[in-house]
Amino acid sequence: MAWDTKEYARWFPFDRVGIDTYYDQETQTLAAVAVDACRGPQVSLDGVPLVGRLPSELEAWIERTASTLEDPTLPEYVDGLRFGPRGEPYLLSLGLVLRCQQNGDHARCRPVFLAPRWAMRGQEWIEDLIPDREWLTY
Repeated sequence: MAWDTKEYARWFPFDRVGIDTYYDQETQTLAAVAVDACRGPQVSLDGVPLVGRLPSELEAWIERTASTLEDPTLPEYVDGLRFGPRGEPYLLSLGLVLRCQQNGDHARCRPVFLAPRWAMRGQEWIEDLIPDREWLTY
C-alpha cells in the first residue's frame, strides 16, 4: 500500500480486477472503491450498469435518481445531486461519484463508491480525502 502523504487516504490497486481501493488513514479501514472503466467489473445500481458507460447514457438515470434522494434529515450539502470541480456528478447520499476515464476517443464512467463516513462529509472534503492519484490520473 502507498500512503499519499499529502492527503488522508492510502491507495492500493487491484490491477488484475480493475479496482482501486482507498483507505482511511485514521481508522485504517476501507473508505472508497473506484472501478476502472475499461478493465473493472460491471457494477449496477437498481439494475442500471454504471461501469464503462458513456456519461450521456447515464444522464437521465442520474437526474431521475437524484430527484428521489431528497431527504430532509440529511445535511443540505449531501442531499440530491451535486457536481464536483471537474463536472462529475456526486450522489453523496448513495455514496457515489461518477467520474470519467479516458478510453480512446471517449470518456467512460468510472464510479467511485464512498463509505458513509466519507460521503457524509460533503463534496468539498471528497477531493481532500481521496488522493491526488485518483483525480489526476483519470
